[in-house]
Amino acid sequence: LIIHGDADKVAPPKDVQGLVDKLHTQKGITITQKTLPGANHFFSNDADLLLQECADYLDRRLAGELSDPRPKRLR
Repeated sequence: LIIHGDADKVAPPKDVQGLVDKLHTQKGITITQKTLPGANHFFSNDADLLLQECADYLDRRLAGELSDPRPKRLR
């Protein structure tokens, strides 16, 4: 899970997207990614939304609603 804000000047959204794409291409890892509108790098004034997004992700993951993000292993 990667959550970032679209107002993040430390890790701009295009850089985060590049990381997500690179991990998927090079390692076969699927990443759930969320962009929070107006949030900065430290989620100032957005901590509650950040916590809710994390909790929602964990609920879905533990309920089996999300696929396993690990790459498939060749035997």
